[in-house]
Amino acid sequence: MMKKSVKCLAAAVLALAMVAPCGLTACSTDIIDEYELSAYKGENKDIKGEIVYNNSLFYSNSLKQGYPDPQILDDTARSGYYYMYGTSNLQTMRSRDLAVWEPVTVVLKTTDETLNAVLGSGEYRWAPEVIYDDDTELYYLFFSSVPYKEYEKGAITETGGDVDGGLTAYCMYAATSASPEGPFNLINFGNAESCGAENVHNINKDNNKVISKENAESGEYAFIEKDGVYYEAAFRHFYADYCLFAPDELSKLLYKNEVGAGGIYNEKPKARYFQTIDPHPYVDPVPTVDEATGKSYHKKYMYFKLEHNAAWNINIGVEMENWLKPKWETAKYITADRFYTIKDWRDGSDDNVTYEYGAVCNEGASMLYHEDGNGKGLYYFTFSVNDYSTSDYQVGMAVSDSPLGDFRKLREEEGGLLLCSSTTGSESISGAGHHSFVTSGEQLYISYHRHKDYSEGGSNRYAAIDEVKWITVKDNYGNDMTVPYVNGPTDSVQPLPEKVSGYKNIASKATLTCTDESAELEYLTDGLLSVHKDADETFMDYIRETKISKTATFEFAFDKAETVRAVMVYNSAKRKEIFLNIPRMEFTLEDGSVRVIRDVKFDVERYCRTGGVGNKEILYVSSGAAAFAEFYDVAVTNIKITVELPENQSKVGLSEIKILGKA
Repeated sequence: MMKKSVKCLAAAVLALAMVAPCGLTACSTDIIDEYELSAYKGENKDIKGEIVYNNSLFYSNSLKQGYPDPQILDDTARSGYYYMYGTSNLQTMRSRDLAVWEPVTVVLKTTDETLNAVLGSGEYRWAPEVIYDDDTELYYLFFSSVPYKEYEKGAITETGGDVDGGLTAYCMYAATSASPEGPFNLINFGNAESCGAENVHNINKDNNKVISKENAESGEYAFIEKDGVYYEAAFRHFYADYCLFAPDELSKLLYKNEVGAGGIYNEKPKARYFQTIDPHPYVDPVPTVDEATGKSYHKKYMYFKLEHNAAWNINIGVEMENWLKPKWETAKYITADRFYTIKDWRDGSDDNVTYEYGAVCNEGASMLYHEDGNGKGLYYFTFSVNDYSTSDYQVGMAVSDSPLGDFRKLREEEGGLLLCSSTTGSESISGAGHHSFVTSGEQLYISYHRHKDYSEGGSNRYAAIDEVKWITVKDNYGNDMTVPYVNGPTDSVQPLPEKVSGYKNIASKATLTCTDESAELEYLTDGLLSVHKDADETFMDYIRETKISKTATFEFAFDKAETVRAVMVYNSAKRKEIFLNIPRMEFTLEDGSVRVIRDVKFDVERYCRTGGVGNKEILYVSSGAAAFAEFYDVAVTNIKITVELPENQSKVGLSEIKILGKA
């Protein structure tokens, strides 16, 4: 009811703004300018003190909804919805606009006590991701869960080649459905009817199979050595058949690979159930041509995190023959925590990734592919680092020209820290991490979780979404490189995706001039929000603000009339350089007449913390916040926006001006 009430209130506020001759404020004895353009300027608040806004044009991450570890599936082409899947009992929501979500029930079918035990209790079902496959016309659900240890206690008497199942913390599973809402059928890889004959896992369950030392060390067997006798490893635990990746194949993979000299544990690991979480299915958008047939197809990949005895923390990638069958010969290590490359990890060198510290991890991976203006394509492997319960949980990035690498983590000056709440100095956002990417039309967004209570952190988290842009930086070798840049994290009013609202930022279409000739205007319409207060200085230099040293007017002249609905003026990320008021917005209409909006104020109460004498000193400003005015559609040829320099302030920084016009 609360969500619906706020929505209705927003609509009522907007309607009032459009018909009231003196705007939204109460009429007084003041003389009303007959050329005033009636507008809503964000004056109204809900009972929580949040700005009431028109949710057919804007959204705000201050609406706390969704789950930890959110993955968004774009199913709009089939069902008309986006689906968000999250941690804890495979919770799910759906949305038509990426902003307002409604819960739906996703059913994971389990048929008997054994299946329930395989999956443990619902609260331990983590980080689900769903992908649709055109070939099978099925939805594939991948997730991690803790096997129910009480059920399996005493079931295995460990002798001979039995692996240790008592320390199994989590395994990955798969399920399929004809609908994104389920019901999903859990896959049993020991049953051909469940997984398909070609996908059956032939796991050894005989704990008395003795093999030679030479066979063991060949890497062709998962093995256990006891008292000088080598056994083929036996995975007899009840949950072995349900693991997405056969545990013997994982054991062989790790044994064959070189061990990181930088790790605490630098011996070849014996066979066991290795702890695997955060599966990320990915389809390469770059087609591969089949040499035999000449036909092109798109390769499938799976990425996941593997831990071993708190010593190894690596991400692994593998090409998939289908979504249930890996091509183990292609498997590669992608990243290792604290190291810039896997080579560094193996050498034990350069273990000082500056944004990884504390409880180290590389988890919650997601992959992007992008081609720059010259047609050069790169793969961007993005992952979360540090402790999820703290404010330092954040998203890093590595790049390669191939889906399986070799990957190199970017340094901070190259944009390696993709998403971070700490560098914004935020007093309302913390723990921004574990993410996924989703497109809406031509726009790219990142969905991620953050703490519901900024001061407490912990596991109580909700989902947020912000736009991703592309910028060109200098890489570590002095070459141009295109990298993603997040306009966030934000908790202020932002434009909805243009595909949803029908309005887009058209400011860059205009010829822009300013009465302050010293202003560097190219930063005002580059699409980049300056959200960081404390980040690498070299990188911050790519994200600049337009500075004015006096009250100044910015003029946007369009070649032809444009239909405009709103104007947003984004403030500085620096508390000593913010503006407080836009005294005048002037619109020249298509017929040559002029309309004005007066005194569009920046919401200091919502977006700032004040103190000092008279409580007038700005001590903190929220990054990515704007003053805005919304009005009915008007066809304009020219817009003038005057920004006032506050008293006793030497300059004002403007992050961006957005003019929302008909897409």
